[in-house]
Amino acid sequence: MDAEYWQALCDGDRHASLAAVRRLRSSGLTNSQVISEHILPAQRRVGDLWLEGAWSVAQEHAATAINEGLIHWLGSFSDPPAAGRPLVLVSCLEKESHALPALIVSEALVEAGYRVNYLGGAPEPDDLLRQVLRLKPRAVMFSASLTSSLGRQKRMLNQIRSLGLPVIVGGQGFGGDGSRAEALGATAWCASPAHAVALLETLPERTERLPVPEPTMADEEAAWIEEHRAQIAGYVVAGLRDADHFSDELARSSRSWLVELEGLADHLVGCLSAALVTGDETIMVEAHSWLARVLTARDVDTVLLVEAWSLLAESLRGHPLARAAVASAASYAEQAITDDSDDRPA
Repeated sequence: MDAEYWQALCDGDRHASLAAVRRLRSSGLTNSQVISEHILPAQRRVGDLWLEGAWSVAQEHAATAINEGLIHWLGSFSDPPAAGRPLVLVSCLEKESHALPALIVSEALVEAGYRVNYLGGAPEPDDLLRQVLRLKPRAVMFSASLTSSLGRQKRMLNQIRSLGLPVIVGGQGFGGDGSRAEALGATAWCASPAHAVALLETLPERTERLPVPEPTMADEEAAWIEEHRAQIAGYVVAGLRDADHFSDELARSSRSWLVELEGLADHLVGCLSAALVTGDETIMVEAHSWLARVLTARDVDTVLLVEAWSLLAESLRGHPLARAAVASAASYAEQAITDDSDDRPA
């Protein structure tokens, strides 16, 4: 990663960042090389710095906005695709605001000669479906960085599949293989922008028109969770703030991370609905491990997570599958804390 570019990004200096990328491009690097060797590593480091508590949400958002602008600028040098080339619609999933990965895929497709309709982050589902029906694209591609954005997507993906259009998905939220993608009804899962381009060369232009499946009990519980997601997350946050044995802990950690608590609880709830619709229990383990890292980096005792799982379970009365998933995660959390205590020197 280029040092001058990284420093400009840390400073939130849009002009200096652009100057550094101009220099990299003038040195002979292709657009793809600038993105893969500099912008992507920098964006990963930005995410790590937030996770480690070294950067605020505002700093992370500022750097991400600069990187998105740089990718748009690099894309302006691509030759326009021929009018007769296939059209691909690229979008984030509903409620997924991390648009940079989808933007990178869009630019890779343009560079490969495809026409692209890029919808960006957090599309409105009905508008997206209208766009699909109007454009009748070669394929629809979705990006998800957060696993917590998967819980409300199954019907959307299956509705597009029912039209006979290939649906390709990718991003960290889908994990390291195609199992979650398959569970949600996607045609294929891609591991990288290059993989996405390769899939378009091999997938049929139209697929079998599969009927939208009837919702399962797990789907229905996940839908209820998504409908009441804000209230459930609010219940967890309120419970944590009011718990006598955590009030001192929360007060002592007077960092700005407390304003992030609602977002962390929302992520927890979203991961639960994602685990239900995909049938992937590892999502809850991943959610625990991720949140434990966030709390540790902010100098907060991870026993807070056990209380969070308990509060979440309280809000799920009448939803046995969800409660079972939470109970499993709570058991994992308690065991992890016990193991950590056993490993500490006496």
